[in-house]
Amino acid sequence: MTKIITTTNQKGGCGKTTAVISLASALAMRGFTVTVVDCDPQTNATQAFGVEAEDLDDDQFTVVDAFLAKKPADQIEMSFPDRIGGRLYLVPGSRGVSTVQFRFDAHINERLATQEITQIDADNVKDDQRRRLKTSLDSLRGKRDFVIIDTGPELGLMMTTALIAADYYLIPMIPSGYDLKGLKLLMKAVNQIRERYQPNLELLGVLLSKVKGTKLDEQIRDILSAAFEEGDLMKTEIADSVRHREATLYGVSIHEHAPGQAASMQYLSLADEILDRVGNPKPITGLPASQEVSLETRAAEG
Repeated sequence: MTKIITTTNQKGGCGKTTAVISLASALAMRGFTVTVVDCDPQTNATQAFGVEAEDLDDDQFTVVDAFLAKKPADQIEMSFPDRIGGRLYLVPGSRGVSTVQFRFDAHINERLATQEITQIDADNVKDDQRRRLKTSLDSLRGKRDFVIIDTGPELGLMMTTALIAADYYLIPMIPSGYDLKGLKLLMKAVNQIRERYQPNLELLGVLLSKVKGTKLDEQIRDILSAAFEEGDLMKTEIADSVRHREATLYGVSIHEHAPGQAASMQYLSLADEILDRVGNPKPITGLPASQEVSLETRAAEG
């Protein structure tokens, strides 16, 4: 069964996009098909695929069409047949995502002003709007093994709809007091979404990234261990590495840029841990992870 994962954190610069792209490519290396969905107005996940949102062909849909045109994601996603066995896909982002909330509000206010709908009707319309991403991504169920959603730092419409659409949520964090402060409101929002929209939404884990091995890192780790239930903190940690920034600059995944090196191996370890947490599913396609062998062999050969 398809697993939909939303990465979420109210703090910018916590490594969400790096986690999305690197985890997606790691799962693809393990033989799974993965669609990345870019809901961040900065479109960094799209750029990490080597795609510029502003340069997309006119007939290429984006994530905005999932909201405004109710377009199914299987009619939006882009394929990359020459990369990691052709198992990576992208629902490209658009800077227009930042206007979706405004457009939704304007549409409702206009209908209220003309007395076309009541306030109760308006509440129902808002609920429908919040579920549009879920409806769109449901078209990928049974076709992709994993769908991973990248979100911006704002706890607004995009993050709310991404959580409603998800089966699991992953919280990437850097060892910082600022990240800790935003957790309380985030967890409140998650609980509200569980109560109203998605009762089966599960915490996949808290991922520490950009770890430098300092005493502060250890203190933050202890605080997180106390704040969450046992096992919620991912065993795998991602060390701070320039390789991730290089991969983003070159528009490739860490496994294409630095195969066999620590930066890529850590995400393969994370993929294995996540596979274990979601019940060790078998790939829908049944394809072998042959690309993993070739990339690691290439790295060993220098």
